[in-house]
Amino acid sequence: MTGHLILVPTPIGNLGDLTDRAKEALAGADLVACEDTRRTGGLLKHLEIEKPLLRFDDHASAAAFERLGLELGSGRTVAYCSDAGMPGINDPGFEIARVARAAGAKVTVLPGASAVLLAVVASGLPCHAFSFWGYLPNRSEPRRTMLKKLGAEEETVVVFETPHRIHETLSDLEELLPGREMALGRELTKLHETWYRGTPTQVKTQLGREDRGEMVLVLAGASAKRLVTEGVPAFDGAALPDWVQTYLGAAREGGMTLREAVKPLAKHLGVSASELYRLAADL
Repeated sequence: MTGHLILVPTPIGNLGDLTDRAKEALAGADLVACEDTRRTGGLLKHLEIEKPLLRFDDHASAAAFERLGLELGSGRTVAYCSDAGMPGINDPGFEIARVARAAGAKVTVLPGASAVLLAVVASGLPCHAFSFWGYLPNRSEPRRTMLKKLGAEEETVVVFETPHRIHETLSDLEELLPGREMALGRELTKLHETWYRGTPTQVKTQLGREDRGEMVLVLAGASAKRLVTEGVPAFDGAALPDWVQTYLGAAREGGMTLREAVKPLAKHLGVSASELYRLAADL
């Protein structure tokens, strides 16, 4: 018999984001594995679904791995939920998928909520290429070392941060990446979702004393800063500077259409997007 593992995305704040397929998967599963039985138990109670729960977090025991393998090997259907968002992103979802494949089970991933994708798209920063680095380190020095590393990344970078550390992290960014464009999203998808955009100092000022809610930081990549904001030569409207051609080439290779790529440049240069598109299209 072939078992079936279904990775089920759960809302990151708004219960209305739970899809019909997710509800059907949870209702049809023989067992629901999850990071936190209290949290997932509350979700199931809200949906009026009763299922046996198995805790499977970053500290899952050998017994939990063994039980999952036995359940899937005997042909049962197991649904796995992270605390919030897409399983496998910053949680042990990949481990449970490996267990399923080792047991010869079918693995299905349902589409759904993801704080990472929501944040990078809502940030207003280039999203044709980006990387996600999970939570920043707890301690000051490892965190600063990580921020230095992330500051050198060419693409847009997304990280999670806790509310009680956000002010320290913004202070670190003020010192280490003072001119870097960034966006901070708080309480994504919830009633009081808020976005703060600008340099680290501007974001820190906008945030004020606020220290509640889950935080997602999105940092512009080093290439965006170098090509668009550092020592940019004037644009006379007649010929595209080399840096513009370099940026457009990189954007096109990253999957953006020419029309998408010229929009932020046109705003930066103070020219119409249609005129910039015409010049770029003639290259």
